[in-house]
Amino acid sequence: MKLENLPYPNVIEELNFNKLLKGIKELFKGYLNDDEISLLESDRFSALLETLAYRELLLRARINESVKSMLLPYASGSDLDNVVAIYGIERLQGEKPMADIELTLSIVKDSDTIVPAKSVFRSENGDTAILKDSVIIKQGELKATGKIILDDFVKESSIKCELIQTPLPFVLKAKQTSNFTGGAEAESDERLRERAVLSLERFSTAGSAKAYIYQALSANAKVEEVSVLNGGAGIVNVYLKTSDMSEATRQSVEDHLNGEKVRPLTDTVNVKNATIKDITISAQLELTDMFLQDEIDKTIKTSRSSLSLGEDLNLSYIYSTLHKNGVYRVNLKTPATDIKVNDDSFIRLNFNLSYKKAEL
Repeated sequence: MKLENLPYPNVIEELNFNKLLKGIKELFKGYLNDDEISLLESDRFSALLETLAYRELLLRARINESVKSMLLPYASGSDLDNVVAIYGIERLQGEKPMADIELTLSIVKDSDTIVPAKSVFRSENGDTAILKDSVIIKQGELKATGKIILDDFVKESSIKCELIQTPLPFVLKAKQTSNFTGGAEAESDERLRERAVLSLERFSTAGSAKAYIYQALSANAKVEEVSVLNGGAGIVNVYLKTSDMSEATRQSVEDHLNGEKVRPLTDTVNVKNATIKDITISAQLELTDMFLQDEIDKTIKTSRSSLSLGEDLNLSYIYSTLHKNGVYRVNLKTPATDIKVNDDSFIRLNFNLSYKKAEL
């Protein structure tokens, strides 16, 4: 089922100020029992009736929004959280990113120094991070490295948490040596709606493809797409497209799918990261105005970094991607033909673009 294909609900009223005003004026005249009364624009009663009509318009708009907040295709935010609770699911909170940190003592010590796990580090703006595991600075050494976890559900961040907030019995300096990476933002409304529809498939005792897709999406917020293929009698191959394509994410999905409450007894489930096929699009773009080069270059390169699982890269798609406002002509160099992929793979896009002024 695709929610976008559902008809627009009749219960949501189409609002028209002039229609509301006309009805209020007719009601007003009816109460006066005077069909001959005329309401001029300058009449103070006209201003009053327009105010009432506008107030009713706002009230009906609020009613429309209240109705939408109870419908799966239109609810958002916390309203959507309450709607999907009916399906027995909840929004995935994502994952917190990690960064490398270097810890340095002020003086060399004649014994090991332990910086305890969960020590708190703070940025200048008040953001906090927690030391993942205890860090041991060996006897006779000044430095050791560890990992800190940012206290926020984001994919990545350049925040620097180098101010030590936890009181320690020794003088210590912290230097963050990498940005925070490997996290995942809280599940989007669109993804949560998709899981809500798929969640009904989990009641299948036969292990349908959609049931595996639902369970894989529910296992980890980093999972973007899932492809389920028949590997033969009793064998299910699940291919993942994730935000980081890491082994840790793949393993978390495999552990979930092989849980006693998820996997049918007769199935052997293999979870694999999908194969990435890197394709570089090389082209020369002729522009109507060279001042648009930076804007066009940024728009193209940030529009879409990869295609969906099993989605072919067609030349028609490439031309539509490159032909932005301000582009007069696209001279495509590579690829020369459509590129096909299987359902266990996806295409990652790279761009090699040059620009010149179009001869109009």
